Amino acid sequence: MSTTSKSNPFPFSMKISIVALIMAATLGYSILKKRHIDDLTNSENSLILKELPDFEADGVFGPKVTSKNLFEDGSKATLVHFWGTWCGPCEAELPEFIEFVKRNKENGVKAVLLAVQDDEVKIKKFLKRFGKLPANIVVAHDKPGKSMISFGTVKVPETYLFAPSGKNLNKFVGPQTWSLQAIQSRLDFYISSIEGVEDKEIESH
Repeated sequence: MSTTSKSNPFPFSMKISIVALIMAATLGYSILKKRHIDDLTNSENSLILKELPDFEADGVFGPKVTSKNLFEDGSKATLVHFWGTWCGPCEAELPEFIEFVKRNKENGVKAVLLAVQDDEVKIKKFLKRFGKLPANIVVAHDKPGKSMISFGTVKVPETYLFAPSGKNLNKFVGPQTWSLQAIQSRLDFYISSIEGVEDKEIESH
């Protein structure tokens, strides 16, 4: 009586090849995932602004505002506030921010209202509701929005606080309640210890 040998549908060599392919795919996925995580980490680190970057913007009611002339007036602290007339949260926040800067005029605080990706006519029309702005508020216009890239700003509103040396002291992400005593106290602290504060880490809120 003869016996018929059953043929193996998956030869040993094919099994080895399949296992090798699975291992290669797993290794490749792990490498890609690690690269993705590294890219995200590097991207986040690159958004932490240490010093005032080179930038320039057209002045809406005066000369150009640049990184070179930003501190020429001798202000103790300068706020660079990114906003736009097209931004709903910016519109809601701006009245309180302007009042905050007005209150701190005698403290040597200046603010640059830096409108990005906006139209100058719309900016002037929008600001009419605030009447004559004080001398410590400068309005600038960056239609292409290149300054956002320089600062690492992804969306508006966003505000940076700079020391006269150009060091970034604080970053306010998103709309803030500028009437809060906590914000005023933080600003007072930076102004009162402006010399020693140069060594402090950047804070973000």
